[in-house]
Amino acid sequence: MSNFSQFALGKPLVEQLSKLGYVDLTPVQEKVIPRALRGESLVVKSATGTGKTHAFLVPLINKLDLNNKNPQAIILSPTRELANQTYKFARELLPIYPELRIAFLAGGEEKSRNKDKLALNPQLIIATPGRLKDLGFEDTVTSLTSVKTIVLDEADMLLDSGFFTIIDEILGALLSPQIMVFSATISQNLTNLIAKYLKTKEIIDLSGDSPTANLVKHYAIDTRHQAKEQVLLDFIKWRNPYFLLIFASTRKDVQKIYEFLLNAGYQVGTIHADLSSRARKNMMKRVRNDEFPIVVASDMAARGIDLDHVSDVLNLDLPNNLEYYFHRAGRTGRYDEQGSAWTLYNKDSAKVIAKLVNQGVDFSYYVYQNDEFKETSSAPVTKKEKVVTAEQKELQTKVKRTIGYTQGNKVKPGYKKKRQQAVAKVAKQHAKEQRRKQVRRKK
Repeated sequence: MSNFSQFALGKPLVEQLSKLGYVDLTPVQEKVIPRALRGESLVVKSATGTGKTHAFLVPLINKLDLNNKNPQAIILSPTRELANQTYKFARELLPIYPELRIAFLAGGEEKSRNKDKLALNPQLIIATPGRLKDLGFEDTVTSLTSVKTIVLDEADMLLDSGFFTIIDEILGALLSPQIMVFSATISQNLTNLIAKYLKTKEIIDLSGDSPTANLVKHYAIDTRHQAKEQVLLDFIKWRNPYFLLIFASTRKDVQKIYEFLLNAGYQVGTIHADLSSRARKNMMKRVRNDEFPIVVASDMAARGIDLDHVSDVLNLDLPNNLEYYFHRAGRTGRYDEQGSAWTLYNKDSAKVIAKLVNQGVDFSYYVYQNDEFKETSSAPVTKKEKVVTAEQKELQTKVKRTIGYTQGNKVKPGYKKKRQQAVAKVAKQHAKEQRRKQVRRKK
């Protein structure tokens, strides 16, 4: 097994990593670290939970000149939570680098406090794009011209969140930096940014067949249209998960399920975008202190929030954007731990399960019946879409128009019978027209 000691890293850094439990390398670390140490710009496509934070953080810190009191490296993250996680990883290395100054810049803090951090001349800045733009450009608190390395973490999410213009402005202000891009997916916006600022066309693709870690097992449960609340209660009793992370697509559903589980007597937390910055920070602290064995979350938590020891993910529904399925599932099976991703579906959502299978998800299937979960070998059967011909569309248009004429503004006695007669007359007339067309075509 490869380890950090094989690279040209400082001995104290390797020893500190070992003390923290980081010894053996993940594939992304093995591929990225030597090239990052050489100063290469990189584009890395890697599943969540594969150790990519240390893949860029370790070589970046190793290269810093601690005698230089100017900013030398920037790590941009799409959310405060993700930036804070990276900041915590970096702070773990401070005992061996007393001269190292790190500035954490993100929303939820007073701008004056962020200014004070920059005034201390940090060598490393970990920030969200908006706050860095405010302080680096608009308030001109510090110059970024000394920055030699910039990392775009969860780059697809950075661009999906509307930061394209700000990132473009930040990159344009730097003087030929080393750029390291890390992303679970490569969107068109990201492709455009790469083409503009990176000379390399190579993508280090470590995502494998599925954008989730190999240690994640995927399960689909046919609920047969039964109430999700009852399915959820029976699932918790049946599975007895160590730490269950439940996903729903809307804040309303998240709140509904959260309150339902509270009323059922469970210790449960919740994470969604409508929480204030203070409330979200407090909730994340309580979750990380293991106060809740169950957390109900929106898709905000599916991207970049690193929670320890999530044994099971349960999707109460399927997200509109299928990429978020992989981000949800990626919250488990992290750091060499086994994980399970469960998804509830019925006949109406069977097509989405089929789409995920086409994207490489290897589901095992269960059916919920008589309050029990039974394994089945059969995949969901999708409804065949009816092919509507041009002639049928024409008839449907005529019928709709006729219904509109006969309905009127006021409902009169016998209107249903009159409408049926009118529709039948239109259908009969349409059939005659089609027969005439067929005769003309034959002639």
